[in-house]
Amino acid sequence: MTRSWQEWLVRQISLAGDFDERILNAFLKVPREVFSEFHYDLDVVYSDNVIVTARDGNSYSTSSQPSLMALFMSVVGLREGMKVLEIGSGTGYNACVMAHVVGEDGLVVGIESNQRFFKRSVEVASKLGIENVIFVNGDGFYGYEKLSPYDAIVITVAVDKVSRHWVDQLKIGGRVVGPIDVYTIDRQPAFVFEKTSDSIVAKHLVETKFIKAGGLLGNLNETNLERLSKIEKRFSTPVEFLSIPVGSYEAVGVFHLASWSLCEKSGWIYFVEDEGFARWKGGWEVFGKMELIKRIAEEWAKTGFTPMMLLRFGYDHRMNFERLERWDET
Repeated sequence: MTRSWQEWLVRQISLAGDFDERILNAFLKVPREVFSEFHYDLDVVYSDNVIVTARDGNSYSTSSQPSLMALFMSVVGLREGMKVLEIGSGTGYNACVMAHVVGEDGLVVGIESNQRFFKRSVEVASKLGIENVIFVNGDGFYGYEKLSPYDAIVITVAVDKVSRHWVDQLKIGGRVVGPIDVYTIDRQPAFVFEKTSDSIVAKHLVETKFIKAGGLLGNLNETNLERLSKIEKRFSTPVEFLSIPVGSYEAVGVFHLASWSLCEKSGWIYFVEDEGFARWKGGWEVFGKMELIKRIAEEWAKTGFTPMMLLRFGYDHRMNFERLERWDET
């Protein structure tokens, strides 16, 4: 009976995109229900929807929407023989599906910060006899250097930023895919980051909604608030106003992805640098000396303030901003 429901799931995934047969077949080989501590009817388990798989106090593990996971696998070029790192592996369903895609000559490494969810993933993978997946209990911010380099990194939890450790552990030509939590406006666009010999290039993939990461992958607002507290009292009068002729939703998303420097305080959105800060008021009200924000604004203006989904973000290997371009014109 389970096989019939898995076939139904694959048909649903197929309707969402033109996915490689190896990816689709992998969903036929892994029973989704065994990764959940909760009972669901099979029509729920094998729907193309998110399901909650475990709870530990106020922490939850979910099995992400299968068609979205197929999309993530597809955009990183997942294929036989690859070594893949998953950030936020939960109880392990997606990692085990990917293990079937990469095959016996490949390897999937899943990192999960919650020890209870991690233990369940190990137990279920063992019961299913999946030997080319390894689960690690730890903070995904650090990746897993021991088994690097990786051909691809798949993030299945909303993160505030891309960790430099992931970039270091990724092969040249490899890709990172996952949702970025633009926490100041409650937006989680998924991006694809590709590593070249001298840069990181990122493009918007799709809008998503994931559980937010904890630990070092989910504390950027607090980190930037601490930076703001050290300089805010030094400046009482704005020195200029940077006009940004787009709405807050679009503008804040672009500046977050370009800088990793935003925070929210008392209903205001701030951009923080070492020698100054800016406050969003339909544009940026600038206090002190601000260089990065101006460079981002200038780069964006060159594109005609193109919407984020059509922009290509460029960074160095430390994830510092370098440029903005329209991806459909380069």
